Parts: sequence; structure tokens; C-alpha cells
Amino acid sequence: MRILADQHIYYLEQLLPEHAELVYYDSSKAIPKLNGFDAWILRTVTKVNPTTIPALPKDLAFIGSASAGTDHIDKEYLSEAGIAFDHSPGCNANAVAEYALTAMLRWCALSQTKLIDYTVGIVGMGHTGGRLAKKLDDLGVTYAGYDPPKTQRDRTFNSCSLSALNTCDILSIHLPYITQKSKSTHHFIPDILSLNPHHKLIINAARGGVINENYLLSYNNLHRSPNNIISIVLDVWETEPIPNKALVNQALIATPHIAGYSKQAKLEASKGVLRRLLKFFNPNWTDQQWQNKATDHKGNLPSEAIFKASKIKYNPQSLSMLHGLHNYDYEMRKLINKPTQSAELNQLNTNIARGFQALRNTIELRNEFTHTAFPETYPNRLRPLFAPD
Repeated sequence: MRILADQHIYYLEQLLPEHAELVYYDSSKAIPKLNGFDAWILRTVTKVNPTTIPALPKDLAFIGSASAGTDHIDKEYLSEAGIAFDHSPGCNANAVAEYALTAMLRWCALSQTKLIDYTVGIVGMGHTGGRLAKKLDDLGVTYAGYDPPKTQRDRTFNSCSLSALNTCDILSIHLPYITQKSKSTHHFIPDILSLNPHHKLIINAARGGVINENYLLSYNNLHRSPNNIISIVLDVWETEPIPNKALVNQALIATPHIAGYSKQAKLEASKGVLRRLLKFFNPNWTDQQWQNKATDHKGNLPSEAIFKASKIKYNPQSLSMLHGLHNYDYEMRKLINKPTQSAELNQLNTNIARGFQALRNTIELRNEFTHTAFPETYPNRLRPLFAPD
């Protein structure tokens, strides 16, 4: 079996069976030739559709994405070509939920308020939204979960109404990006949900197209008083990988699509897509065949062990430091505001796009709180965030 894989997919080589041949490629360059490979494992930075790949080789049988999302893949195109597709749903749910919650707590620290005094609207109650809801429950924070399609397929779940979201102080977006008219989430804000003075903070760690960024900018430009302006936390961008500079500079927190970038999430993404690939070619394959792979001294795959916490002393923003949120934000602003000698807009955009992708490829992966020992200097109310799942 010959497998072509993005060189930035975490721990893939160590998980791969010995009989498989792995060839890496650089996703920052052109899409490589696919001839001669049985399978291809990629990331969300690679778009697969008739425009990007006009012809798919007949010997390519499987394409897998080491990601939770699939909007970068034209699945109908692959189906017509007879190529199977799969991905790693839910692989980064905990990492993204921790990002959203860390952003909320940082906003509260900066505004000298308490999260427990607010109501959080969770827009999208899938893997990530559900994980965030549990964390808010653990902290005693009131939330409203909005997901009408889930109500239809899950009798145990009742979605809140749009009117309930209108009264929430904080909105955390966890929707997939869908353009199909009957299920469209494109510009969910404001086409379905408009912002209003009740909303104090909005977080989008889902997909950029879910929010109309021009609307977001216009709203805050029209509501300049401190009591009406909405604080913005964005990890995803409508014009990615060239984010809107005005929006980056207006945002409370701006990051380069790394909410799900933890060691644990990356490992789960690799394991998830590789598991599906191996079972596709060998239905009898089981996870037990991973038991002999490289492990730590406790028998855990890397990043499944509990890591020692930072010795950082607690202050209202130290959770953000432990998470790494402040560093992601710093690097993003440095990129978007970097002085340039070139007045050529195309060249400037090219440099920003390359820099954005470089940050995603090279920024150090963090450990999730659930895999970090609770820092004894932290207040006990934060202990549930560090409890293993």
C-alpha cells in the first residue's frame, strides 16, 4: 500500500503499519502528482474539487482528511470518481471547547466580571458545542444550546429558540460551513441571527463563512459606545488565509485557525483518519495492532499522558498564558501588521497568506487542560477544566 500524506500530519509515520509505504509532500506548495498512490491523507489547507484537481487517477482508492471538518472536500466529485472519503469527526472537539472557554475567561478578566454572571449561547451542539456545554455545566455557567437539526435526529435534545440566543450575553459559534440552501450556514450571522445590544462577546472557532465579517465590522462601527460594542474573538476568517486586517485589529483575540491545535487533538485526527483508511483496505484491521507502536514509559501513545502544569502563579489572565492563547494572538497581529517595503497589494497578500499558513504549520502544539496537572496556585473553581474526560 502506498500512501501520500501531508508532512504536517502529527505522528502518522509512527502509527502506520510496516507493510505500508508513506510518502510525504509539502502542502504549502502545489498539489503533488497523485498517480501511483492507493491513498491520500490531507488537511483542510488542501481543497479537493474539479477546479483544483481536474483529473483524479484511477488507482487512487481512498482520500482521508485528518480533520473534523469536510467543507474543503467536494465529496460528490470523489464519489463520481469512485474514490472513498473519510475524516476524523470530533477529533479536536475538546481543544476547540477549551479555546472558546479560555477566551471567555480572558474577556471576563479584562472586564473584571465573572463568567457565572452571564448566559452563553452555543450555536451548534455537535461534538464541540456539546463538549463546551459540559465544561460550562461543570463551572456552573448558564447556557442555551441552539441546534434545530439535532433536535430532529436526537429525541433527547431540545434546541433553544433563536429568540433565546437574542438574549444571550455571549455567543460561541460551532457550526459546520454548509452552502446547500436548505441547510445553509453561510452568513448565519446576520442572515439568521442578527446581533443586538444584549450580545457582549462573540466567538467564532468554527468556519469563517458562518459570519459576514463586513456586517460584524459595520455593527461595531455603528455602536461605538463601550456599553454597546461587541467584543470579538476570531480563530477563523472569511477570507482565509488573508484575514481582514481591520477585523484583526478590532478583535479582542485574533488567532490563525489554531483553536483545535493541541497535541491530543492532532493525535486523535491522525488516529481517526488512519483507522478508517486501514479498515477500508482491510476490514479485519483493529486498533489492537497499534499496541506495539512507540509509547511512553507508561504505555500511552504520546500526548495521552498527564503532563506537569506550568509553575506560573495565578492571576486573572494566567489561564490564557497556560493555554497559549496570548502567544497565538501576538503572532497573528505581528503578521497582519508587519511593515512592508512593497506597495504591491498582490505581493502583500501573498506574503500574508504564506505567513498565515506558516503559523499554522510551525506554531508549537499545546497540551489540553484535561492532560495537564491542575496548578495548585489556581483557584479551586477552575479545577473541573483540568479533570480528565
